This record gives sequence, structure tokens and C-alpha cells, in this order.
Amino acid sequence: MNKYWVAQNQPNGDFWGHEFSKHATCFSTFELPCYGPMYQNHSEVVDFFETAVSYYQNLPTYGWLSAADIRPSNETKYSLSDLQGALVDGFGALPYIGCSGPRFNETAKGNGTMDNGRTVLTEVWYYYHVFGQVQRNQALPVNASINGGSVSSCAKAEGALSYYERTEGSEK
Repeated sequence: MNKYWVAQNQPNGDFWGHEFSKHATCFSTFELPCYGPMYQNHSEVVDFFETAVSYYQNLPTYGWLSAADIRPSNETKYSLSDLQGALVDGFGALPYIGCSGPRFNETAKGNGTMDNGRTVLTEVWYYYHVFGQVQRNQALPVNASINGGSVSSCAKAEGALSYYERTEGSEK
């Protein structure tokens, strides 16, 4: 956990507690009655975190982007379509790509455009149809737009996105 799921701006244990109480309760297979008579205290906590790390290890976002020559840079700008293409090639379905930072139409390059998407890559969310218990890792990748959902909060303009390098202290 200290290697794969590190908190920012708070102790790891506080973050992990939040993640468990928010996300593990969404899966019936982590509910105590689902364990039946073989349940041991806190099995659901261990199962949740092992499952989360397992999914993470099977989603090498950096590697998929890097294979498409999309690497963290404080100078190079990327396009949402390039990010989407690289991640679809790796994952097999379109994930949600989230951005923060200024809106493109608030920047000098985007001034006067209608593109109000944000410009700094911050997160990628992958979606699955899960078969059986989520902790068995039997799942089919599905597009983020499966139920009419958004596929990105990022600017769509060519060369509008930053994928910044980590700097000393940026993880805090």
C-alpha cells in the first residue's frame, strides 16, 4: 500500500480509511454476509485493498501513454484524442480522462474559443463490467460513456493538455 496507494497532503491511514468507507461499501461482495460462515475479522478490508492494488497493477497507464510517446513533460503539450487513442489501445475501451487547471478558453492559446475544458491531466478512471465477485478480477473493459456519461473534463483542442513531470515535493 505504501508503494501503490500513497496519500497526498494527509497520512496514508486516513486516506485509506476514507477510500474503504467510500468505495468498498459499493460492492456487495465486500459485505460481511457475503463471506458466509468462513468469515474472519476484517477479511473484507484486506480483500478490498488487495483487489484495488491488483486492478491498479493491471492498468499501466504510464506505460500505455509512454508507448505512444506521451510522457510527462513541462514543455510538451498533448491532445485529448492522442491520450484517448493510447489508452484505448492499452485498455481496450475508452476510460474517463480528468483534467484540472485553467480552462482552455481562459488561456492565451485558447482565448476566443468555445473549448472550456481544463488543461492539466490529473486522473484516469477505468470502467468494467464485473462478473461475479470483484476480487476475482473477472471483468470486461467498457467505455466510460456506457450510460451516456462524460468521457473527459479536458480541453479538446489540439495540443491543449499538459502532462507534467513530477517535481520534488509535488506528491505532497
